[in-house]
Amino acid sequence: MADKLHLALIGCGGISRAHLEGIVQLSDLVELVATCDLDRARAQAAASKAGAQVVCESYHEVLPREDVDAVDILLPHDLHCEVTVAAAAAGKHVLCEKPIAPSVEEAEEMIAACEAAGVKLMIGYCERYANEHAAAKKLLDEGALGKPYLMRIDHNQWVWAPEGHWLNDPEKLGGGTVAGSGTHRLDLLRWLNGEVKRVAAFFHTTGLTNVVAEDTATVILEHESGALGEMMCCWAVRQGPWYECFWIYGDRGTLHNVGGLKLARTSPDKPPTGFESVPLPHDDSGGFREEMRHFAQCVLHDREPLTNGVEALKTLQLVQAVYRAAQERRVVEV
Repeated sequence: MADKLHLALIGCGGISRAHLEGIVQLSDLVELVATCDLDRARAQAAASKAGAQVVCESYHEVLPREDVDAVDILLPHDLHCEVTVAAAAAGKHVLCEKPIAPSVEEAEEMIAACEAAGVKLMIGYCERYANEHAAAKKLLDEGALGKPYLMRIDHNQWVWAPEGHWLNDPEKLGGGTVAGSGTHRLDLLRWLNGEVKRVAAFFHTTGLTNVVAEDTATVILEHESGALGEMMCCWAVRQGPWYECFWIYGDRGTLHNVGGLKLARTSPDKPPTGFESVPLPHDDSGGFREEMRHFAQCVLHDREPLTNGVEALKTLQLVQAVYRAAQERRVVEV
């Protein structure tokens, strides 16, 4: 068994900076062999940061290399399927940025290609790997909150895409703020609060940014457990109280991450005792470092990734149900 994952980075745009930080911090576990981008200067800059010796302008140059075990695909969403299928055919394990693809059909093709080739497929839902979210999941699974009955999750950001950028092309992105950022938050709602039964959604395009699709969304969810969920996601926030946050109410406790992870244990026969801080390991990577660690360990030790293709497909199906609910102005079954 190899002691390191030999990786190629395909796509060296903005999100690559976060991935590169994770790679650099895990130099004992991951070795960046090659970088690839249509803009050679960007590929060279990424290679220099993480010590890669090979710089390419086409992923077709990367895939045949015997010194590459896996690829990290950081491309516009509409290219995920094409490159993943090609990578699987070349015998490369795949870490692909979220979402898995713009359509269910493409997602299923990616999953089938990787299964047929016997390679790992992991989708970059990095927020599951962030320490506060992993700790929240552990507390929920241990029953610290009792039975959850209500969860809210927020995303507040200012987005102004450069002219001609794919981020502002709904066909390439898959929509607007929900496809771009809400997919992370909806994935967390699924993971923390259980599968979703029905959704209702309301979209708005404020005109405050140059986003042509929805830049503001409110989503209401009914989980299969009977718990309710809400997501508020906005790309038109100049100044907000927080960037991202969540809070969960259970019949035995409350958990939130405003100013750190905080837990209050409650009981029907005892008065509330207030919130206590939950200690967490330091991680300023937003989950990207632990995501990369998880991917490397799954490949090296033949484990199934937490955010595998099937999990990502379920989140995509939820995202698409949200779009149908907003467009058709009705409650939609997931």
